[in-house]
Amino acid sequence: MNLPASFVDRSTTNPGKHRLTAGAAAIFRARSPSTIAVIGSFWAWCGLLSFPMIDLNPDFADVPTSFALGGTVLIGQITGIALFITTVSLMHASRAFASLGRLSLAQVAIIGIIYLSVVLQLHDDEAATFVGVFYTILLMLTALMLSVVWTLPPDGIETCMKVASIIFCLFGISALAVLGLPQGRNVGGIQPNLFSAPLLAGFILSQFHAGKTGIVVRILCFSMAALVSSRYALIGCISALVVHDLTFNSLRPWKVAAAIVALLLCIFLWPQIATFLALDDSSRDLSSGFTGRDEYWYAALATIMDHPLGIGFKRASAFEAGHNGYLKTLVEFGIVGGGLIILFVGCVIAAARAEAVRSTGKDRQQRRFACARLGGLVALAFGAFFQPQLFSLGDAFGVSLLLLLFKPEMKPVSGRAAIA
Repeated sequence: MNLPASFVDRSTTNPGKHRLTAGAAAIFRARSPSTIAVIGSFWAWCGLLSFPMIDLNPDFADVPTSFALGGTVLIGQITGIALFITTVSLMHASRAFASLGRLSLAQVAIIGIIYLSVVLQLHDDEAATFVGVFYTILLMLTALMLSVVWTLPPDGIETCMKVASIIFCLFGISALAVLGLPQGRNVGGIQPNLFSAPLLAGFILSQFHAGKTGIVVRILCFSMAALVSSRYALIGCISALVVHDLTFNSLRPWKVAAAIVALLLCIFLWPQIATFLALDDSSRDLSSGFTGRDEYWYAALATIMDHPLGIGFKRASAFEAGHNGYLKTLVEFGIVGGGLIILFVGCVIAAARAEAVRSTGKDRQQRRFACARLGGLVALAFGAFFQPQLFSLGDAFGVSLLLLLFKPEMKPVSGRAAIA
């Protein structure tokens, strides 16, 4: 990835010397305490978003419409985001403000709508209003701080994504080791969609790294999502992989043949696939509606009709939110504001596609980044239909979406960018 001139520090490097063989070694070779601090705080945040869910006595299984459930989970969320924002503010505050000027019009528009939505918080009691305003400001600040990750040197970005994917994968392995194999699709008391959110994020981030480690992470994340039969995570993983491969590598005859064989196998093995996806579950079959959450959707639509201008970010109850990221966006930001946010998210994805298919002036690493980002955005955009929220500060799904969504545009520079 090429870096803007303002983000590049001078140094003399030996290309062979920067062949990264391990995540930790890569960071130490960067020789920049600020880069080490930012990437390290991001890794810590990833761990705090996932590992606190591993609890022998959790209260997750019967709360499928919520991510922030209190206790150690809430403490982990607060600690992780505070650590990351504080680190970026101390180490790279100037880059954060510079990134704001490099956002596209669609990205700036999303930020602007979120900012204006503060007005929607002015209802009910003062405490609820204060909390709503705080969350709204924090959402904008988090998006801006996450954009700083993209201003790091290319090798630093690759290492950051690689180790983050390993952390999310290790969460799944640890949860299964501590809580045992799924019982009724729940891992211990962890609801399957909660369990699969870090796994989908790990799968997506692993595609930023070329090597056997990424392949192993993808296999493990997909397999663990399959264990709990999380349909949105499985389809998201497949979508991310297919989009990445189709844009990064040329379409060859053997790929077409493989796709045809896969389709035929799906038709032939449909009874087994239906069992695998638990479609015989009364809450998941066709009689339960497209997602099995039609009741929630109707409640969200009723809320939208009652409050067409929106009720503010984080002010909707789980039932009002509809267990659908797009419906909750309309509930929170209104028909106009929420509709524009969804439209501009689509514009960002379209721009990411244009970047991924445009190869002029890009080396292989840059192209891999662009294609992995596109695949991740497509997967998360699909997953948002089945997740409780589109924007979130307290789960791996929401943080991954903010990271990929608010990548600033980078001006090309001549030569290999130096390690900051």
